[in-house]
Amino acid sequence: MHYYVEITCLPDEGVSTAFIMGKVMDVLHLALVNLQQRLGRNPVGISFPEYGGAAQMGGKIRLFSQDQAHLESLNLPQQLQRLADYVHLRGISSIERPTLAFATFQRVQPKSSRERLIRRQAKRTGRADAVVRAQYQTFDEVRTDLPFVHMHSHSSTQSFRLFIEKRTAQPVGEWVFSTYGLSGCVGVPDF
Repeated sequence: MHYYVEITCLPDEGVSTAFIMGKVMDVLHLALVNLQQRLGRNPVGISFPEYGGAAQMGGKIRLFSQDQAHLESLNLPQQLQRLADYVHLRGISSIERPTLAFATFQRVQPKSSRERLIRRQAKRTGRADAVVRAQYQTFDEVRTDLPFVHMHSHSSTQSFRLFIEKRTAQPVGEWVFSTYGLSGCVGVPDF
């Protein structure tokens, strides 16, 4: 048996679905960080039912767990209270496992900015900028057209794009996800 909660973004004239999705994901990330700190792991995964190609993330998020108590402990009605005008939160529902298709939703970090990589490598190794720049002389930037969510780091206050790739998967036993609710090997129900 699997349990899930569905969150639907409700855009209006001045607020886009993508903006709301980013705010919701910021809230969910913090809730999942807290859950991981309590349990030592994160057993709650996320899916994007309207995920599509050409950078289409859609406006729905589903959080899945094999234990209803894990979803209850996230206290989503309170966590999403400041976004109440922009989201619809459905209560916890259950779904039988045998009839389900599964998919993984994993983070992808393209090596896209040569200058950023040079700065990071120079800072990390303490080598001169010119030396590191010579190493990256033949580096080709990699671009992606994967869907993404705009996120905000609470530790560095930087914003970034969380690129997400969906793949068909088989069900596995133990559910462990990142604090974004993503995993490259653990599939969540896909419906």
